[in-house]
Amino acid sequence: MPKMIDLTGQRYGSLTVISIAENEPYKKKKWLCKCDCGEDVIVSGSNLRCGHTKHCKKCGHEISRKKKIKHGMTGTKIYYVWQSMINRCENPNSKSYGDYGKKGICVCDDWHDSSIFIKWALEHGYKDGLEIDRIDTFKGYSPENCRWVTRQLNANNKTTNKYIKHNGETRTLSDWARYYEVNYKNLSRNLNKGYSLQEAIKREKTGDKSHRYSTATGNLI
Repeated sequence: MPKMIDLTGQRYGSLTVISIAENEPYKKKKWLCKCDCGEDVIVSGSNLRCGHTKHCKKCGHEISRKKKIKHGMTGTKIYYVWQSMINRCENPNSKSYGDYGKKGICVCDDWHDSSIFIKWALEHGYKDGLEIDRIDTFKGYSPENCRWVTRQLNANNKTTNKYIKHNGETRTLSDWARYYEVNYKNLSRNLNKGYSLQEAIKREKTGDKSHRYSTATGNLI
């Protein structure tokens, strides 16, 4: 069992960790925190460290109300992209929460303000039909880790992709394709033929189109 990280005394936003509240084996540790307003709140350690929870609910609602800026984009597609991103990372009732928020995927602090996110989007290539994509699937949503891509490319970057360990790192196949700057479909095709990732990358880099015999069937592949 991994050693528990003691968060007692740490500050996260307006919250100060007072003591451990729930410490059941194999379950998320929860901590008793005190908000600057005096309210007590119990928060999981992962939500504190990831930045999901930085205030009690009352203060959080007040901060959100004060930060709202009229941008004229409510109801547009780009606003829906922002709203969906927040929901899948922070709303446990969202159908996608299990693949995002539950796995520790966060939205950076600045992007909790829709006007800041929309300004970044319009300045970095957003247009209708494109989807937001995290460059590193192990990291959250932030300006340095996001870009706008087609739906097809975004689909190649889903966490449902096969994970492959190579040189001590584990990434999705689409991550490796981008890392080595090779064609994703060709890389996948060579892996399906039985080549190792290293062999498949080498074939793409060198333009090797030769065939080899399958040890199982004796046929060319």
